[in-house]
Amino acid sequence: MFNFKYTYRATLTAFAGVTLAALTSVSAFAQSTILVVDTAKVYNDSSVGQHVTRQLKTMAETTGTQLKAKADPLQSRGKTIEVAVDGKSQQQVLADAALKSQILTYQKDTQALQQEMAIAQRELQMTEGKARQLVNAKIKSIIDQIAKERNADVVLERQLVIYGEPADITTTVLARLNSQMTTVPVTRERLPRG
Repeated sequence: MFNFKYTYRATLTAFAGVTLAALTSVSAFAQSTILVVDTAKVYNDSSVGQHVTRQLKTMAETTGTQLKAKADPLQSRGKTIEVAVDGKSQQQVLADAALKSQILTYQKDTQALQQEMAIAQRELQMTEGKARQLVNAKIKSIIDQIAKERNADVVLERQLVIYGEPADITTTVLARLNSQMTTVPVTRERLPRG
């Protein structure tokens, strides 16, 4: 037979245990030392972050110049083909073997250039990622050091804090990063080309 009184007490006891555990962990969390840091600001405002940005900008400009040198003649060829095709039907274009060959070569070269542009963009992203890894590792070690110095239990990203005023260590992290690291190797990554 179902015993409502016994089931109610068991449920109430279990709920009280869960509630007590939750309150204990909330209380422990409230007594924790919490620090916050804006790592994006640290990276962007740091000497090393600005160094990486400058190096990537130079690489992007060089790559853009190289790609433009290939794109300009291709664009001229495209205009020449447009003039040659103007006023002709599709059948007339297909019947003209030389024009058809020019169009096919132009399409192939255009696709090759688009692929080269995509590869160059991916290489720059990989280059930035590798440089950022080095900087982020240094930022993490600085944050770890500050957390130990201040006996912090938790360090959060500044953007994650919705309410409260935990100690913000962004300025301290930035100052230490600037004193410990001003440059990193920013070496152009290369993908295999087919």
